[in-house]
Formats: sequence, structure tokens, C-alpha cells
Amino acid sequence: MSILHCQGFLEALAIINGEASDLCASYELQCLPDAPDLATALGLRVEDYALNVIEPARDLPAALWRIEPAPCARTHLESVCQRWFFSSQHMQAAPPGRFRAQLVAAFIDSLDDALGGFSLHAVTMTPPAGFWYAIHWDEIAFELGDERYLLHFSHSD
Repeated sequence: MSILHCQGFLEALAIINGEASDLCASYELQCLPDAPDLATALGLRVEDYALNVIEPARDLPAALWRIEPAPCARTHLESVCQRWFFSSQHMQAAPPGRFRAQLVAAFIDSLDDALGGFSLHAVTMTPPAGFWYAIHWDEIAFELGDERYLLHFSHSD
């Protein structure tokens, strides 16, 4: 399994969870920019996001985002995936129990194959005043040495 496999898995779930709603679901696994540490890498990502994704583009230094990565347990990753994979009314109709657990486990297994050994960090942040990021979101960073990835879930309108 690879990062591309994980990204495909997430893209499919984003389509399914956004299909029956007026909300845009964004589920991504992306490589973070090279940086001396995780907080700096996350800061570079949001600065790039403000300049290149949102219109109109804005120069918003990382310090304005109040980004805080904190180590988290695998159970946090599992609960975040469970919440986002079944966030739409369409997916909430999926049978509870075994089916849902197997879908989350399949994704976690693909993450383990691609990013096994990485440490997990729950990422919290407060975007700058007057700046739109998303209606709600969850982010988890993966780090091993100088290699870093961000698992991003969000809904926007």
C-alpha cells in the first residue's frame, strides 16, 4: 500500500460523504513542506493555503493561525476517521457495527502500510480573524524524522 492508495481511499469517501449534501467534503493526505520541525511545516502549509487556495489570496503568517500539534493516540485517529467517514446522512445509513469498523480498519491498515512507525499529532488551530478555513475540520499530522504528512478532513459550503 502507498500514500497514493490512501489518497484514493480518502477521495472516494469524500465524494460519497459530499454527494447527498450541500457541503463540500475534503478528505486529504498530503505531504507537508520541508521544515526543521512539525510546527513550522504546518505553518508553511497554512501560509501556502492562504496564498494559493483561498480567493482572494492573502498573506497570513503562520503565527496568526495559532497552530498547536499535540501527540495523540491511535484511538484518536480511529475516532476521527469513524466520525468523518460516516458524516453525511447518506453514509449514516450504512449498517452500524461490523461494516463501519471494517471500513475504518481498512483505511487504518493502508495508513500503517504507508506511514507505519510515524508518530501521530492532533492539530488544532484558530485561523486569523476574518479568514475562512472551513465550517469544521479535523487534522492529524504524521511525523518520522524529517518526513511529515497531514491527514485533513473538512466540510465547507
